Amino acid sequence: MTVQSNIQPLRFLTREFDIFLGFSWRDWSTTIIPGSIFSIGAMRQGTHLHSNPLTLLANYTFLVFWLTPYIYFFNLSNQITGVDEDQINKPDRPIPSGKVTLAGAKVRWSAALAAFLGIALYETSILPETLCWIATVAFLCLTEAGNHWFGKNCVAMTAGTWALLSTSWKAIAPATSQSERYVVAIAVWSGLLTHIQDLRDIKGDTAVGRKTLPLVVGDGQCRFIITFAMVPLGLSVLWAGDVLQIAPALVVGVHAFLGWRIMHAKGPRYDHKTYMVIVSRFFGLMWKLNTPLQLYTYIFCLLLALTSVRDLKVNLSAIPATWKFSAKRSNVLAL
Repeated sequence: MTVQSNIQPLRFLTREFDIFLGFSWRDWSTTIIPGSIFSIGAMRQGTHLHSNPLTLLANYTFLVFWLTPYIYFFNLSNQITGVDEDQINKPDRPIPSGKVTLAGAKVRWSAALAAFLGIALYETSILPETLCWIATVAFLCLTEAGNHWFGKNCVAMTAGTWALLSTSWKAIAPATSQSERYVVAIAVWSGLLTHIQDLRDIKGDTAVGRKTLPLVVGDGQCRFIITFAMVPLGLSVLWAGDVLQIAPALVVGVHAFLGWRIMHAKGPRYDHKTYMVIVSRFFGLMWKLNTPLQLYTYIFCLLLALTSVRDLKVNLSAIPATWKFSAKRSNVLAL
């Protein structure tokens, strides 16, 4: 009887975690992972690393607890109101696949919202970001403006990225003027380039009446606008926010590669991978990707990693010197 009573809660937790993954796994690379990367830069601030490492661990754990309902609340809101679209674009999601009922999703939505607000009320320094994200999700899911390309990406994505990155820093250490510049610059950059994700979803967006940039101006024109207007403008924003200066050749190079991929249209799967590249794994893996959407995702994470490298005071200028030394050493050994 005791064993059975212990198994039931475990089964419940296992099932709920599996459902959470089903709703959210596609968006980890744009939320939990980049938030964690950006928080590394904050670890240098204050006295966390010089006093008690457990404080740092506790702060990061708190951040994860905030990021989890951040993404779950959004996914549930988006998928509850977008069942018709998901049946076309993403039929494997929990609701269209029948894994979770609509009523069950609404119960989980209430729990996620309560947890999200509860965390912010416990730590009121992040209450503005939390309320901003709740308002952004409502804007996206409940208003006509949230279905328009400008509102959906330029407004909502910028606001949501600001909330994500600002909290990711403040959960670890107090915000600084430099961290705030990073947050604003990368948030505006993401609002400019997230139009890439709409290149893959044209069929579903058409079905639900959404007015994304590819549907308003046409697929070819949209690719031209993103490559020759949005990308250069995004680079300008990164320069103004003191992000581009960290590694200018690398940042400009990956954006040029992104533009090249966008202009080589090869279908929704190709566009999905191009978007994903901007947010998480990068360097050698970028060249193995097939779509612009993946590329966007990896570049997003690359930018955050560069800010963390700077704030951890890693000496980037020493890297070329190390290569030269290694080359000389190899020549000596060869002799």
